[in-house]
Order: sequence, then structure tokens, then C-alpha cells
Amino acid sequence: MRFYTLALVFLLLTVILPDLFFYFKLKKHRANPLLIILNFLPAAFFLVAFLVMKFTSDENYNPRTFNTYMWINFSYMLVYIPKLIYILFHFLNYLVNLFLKEKIYLIRYAGVLVAMFAIILMAHGAFVNPKNPQVRTVELAVEGLPEAFRGYKIVQISDIHLGSFGGRQSYLEPAVKLINEQDADIIVFTGDMVNNYQEEMRGWDPLFQQLESRVGKYAILGNHDYGDYSSWDNPAQKSANLDSVKQNIRDFGFTLLLNQHVDLVRDNDTIQLLGVENWGKPPFPKYGSLTKTLKGTKPGKPKILLSHDPSHWRGEILDYPEIALTLSGHTHAAQLAFNWYGKKVSPSSWMYKEWDGLYEDNGQYLYINRGLGFIGIPVRIGISRPEITVIQLIPAAKE
Repeated sequence: MRFYTLALVFLLLTVILPDLFFYFKLKKHRANPLLIILNFLPAAFFLVAFLVMKFTSDENYNPRTFNTYMWINFSYMLVYIPKLIYILFHFLNYLVNLFLKEKIYLIRYAGVLVAMFAIILMAHGAFVNPKNPQVRTVELAVEGLPEAFRGYKIVQISDIHLGSFGGRQSYLEPAVKLINEQDADIIVFTGDMVNNYQEEMRGWDPLFQQLESRVGKYAILGNHDYGDYSSWDNPAQKSANLDSVKQNIRDFGFTLLLNQHVDLVRDNDTIQLLGVENWGKPPFPKYGSLTKTLKGTKPGKPKILLSHDPSHWRGEILDYPEIALTLSGHTHAAQLAFNWYGKKVSPSSWMYKEWDGLYEDNGQYLYINRGLGFIGIPVRIGISRPEITVIQLIPAAKE
């Protein structure tokens, strides 16, 4: 995958500047020359590592290599985020001393504590949360839902990003067990099975084929599944990669919906499940077509739509009132989210109006799943644990 130049420049600056700060501090206190050398060792490692990643990641098909790159990113965070926190508190302490015209060190010591807390939080997010998925249950009252579908159970999963696991199935085995415990009528997957390449899917068939539901398993594609985040020798190579991703998803046991729909039948009643290809706001592509997806659907029947990117909901879906429920993923809750006095806080909110959980607008619902996998950095910090969503449908009360 592309390691973008601006990201590289940012990373290099955040490596060099903190170590220069500590270099001058050590020099001021006439520290042992060995300490000064040790201070620059992480910088030397990350400078080389990031340059290697810049020039090799674009054509990296090996999931284990990609996984190694992500752990390098995590190591960088573990070393430099605490350093940056301490430097911030150090300068705050300096400004307070200037204002008070006396020397105090309390803020600097607080910086040490906050930096230590950040280390613990990141370590927990890397080594505990990713293998501990959370089941979130929602009961939805759907207008016009046939009585036969009362209690109909949909289990949603999303954003697995197989290449990020480096082939380690231990990441997903607990999720498969939990999914099967939910006694689903249908299982739906809302996109991003891979990071970029079909090679990421090798060897995963037996695990996915263990997933059980009464009616079926359905899937759509996400923005990462199209191979758009790499350079290809020619369009045919990219197309072949996409064809393989699609076939592998089918081999995993899913019915792949590509701007298509299927009937879900219970007793003598029917609702419809729709699956649209990825539709996103720039820079994300628009492959999806609701017009094609809705063609041939039955009027008056409640419709459930699988659409990977939640921005599609306000961008287009709300113009179709017959779509009672949209299921999305994509945001990962930024892999960093917290409850702050009862309010969810995440960098995802900077990009998306709707980024996690359930939303409603004039009787139409959107549910955004946080995903099971990760990308870029192998962490799930705070409340951004991997998610399995259980949605139970009931008919809305008639007024």
C-alpha cells in the first residue's frame, strides 16, 4: 500500500525534533556520551525503517511483511508519543515559571505521569483489545416489517482487513466463536475484507466457513477491496486482483451483493436485503449505484441496505424512504475512541457526522459497526474494540 510522502515527512519530523530536544537537555547536563548516542538510536532505526517502508510498501503483497510494518508504526508510537507528551508539559512548565518568576516542577512531573499512562493505554490497545471483540445488541422497530419477521436476527461484521493479521488466525477465532453463539438468521459483512491484495486471503477459508446462520451469509465490498491503494503494472492486473478478492469472499461462504438485492423469506412474508458497491465522498471512490441495486425490488416491502461508507446515508440513501435500515462500517471509530462523561469522543468525528453505532433520521436508521480488524497501526484503543453487532428486528407499533 502507498506510504504517502506527507505522512513520511510528518513521521520523520516527529522522530528528529523530540530527539534533538533530549539531546540538548542531555548536553546541558553533561550526560555520559553513551547516553547521547543511545538517545539517537531509536531515531536512526525509525528513519531507516520509514524510508524502507516508503519505497517498498506500494508493492508489498506479503501479509507478514505488512504486519511487520504496522508493528514498526506501533513501536514508533510507543516511543515518541510519550516523548512528545513530556515535551509539551515541559514547555507548559517553562511558561508557568516565566509567569510566576519562580521555579516549580509539578507540571513537568505530571507530564511524566501522563506519558506513562499513554504507554499503558497503547499497550492495552495493541495486546488486549484486538483479540477481545465486543457484542453490541440493538433492537430496532421497523415500519412495515411483517409480523413473521418479529425477532429476526441480523449479525453484522465489518472491516476485517485480513492482511493486517499477518496470517495469525488467533485474532479472529474468538470472533467466529462469538458470532456463532448469537444464533443469527443472517450474517452480513459490510466491506473491507482485505487491505489491498487477494494474497491476504490465502488460508482463511476454513475459519470463515465455520460461520453459521439459519438463512445465509451476505457480503459487500469496501473501499480497500478494489485494490485502489497500490500501483499496478496494468489495468488487467488490478482487475484480476479484484476478481480474485470477489471469488475468495464467495469461497468463504458469502453471497456477494454487487449493486444487487435478494429476498429474505420467512413463513409467507418477504423483506429485501440490498448490497451496494462502495460509495464514498472524495477521496473515496463511487462504484455503487442505488439505481441498479433497487431495480426490480418490490415496492412497499421494507429494505435493508448494506453500504460500506456511512457518508452514503446522508449523501444519497435518505432520499429513498423505503430503505428502512442501512448497515455500514469503514470508520473503525478511528481505532481510538473514549466515553467522556457519557459522550463518545473520537477523531472519527472530525471526518464523519455519523461514525459509530445507531443513528435515526425521519424513521430511517443507520448502524455503523466499528469493524473486527485494524489498518495502519495494530491497535484498538479505548472503546474502539472489535465489534460484532446483533440487530433484532421488530415491527414498529402502528399509530
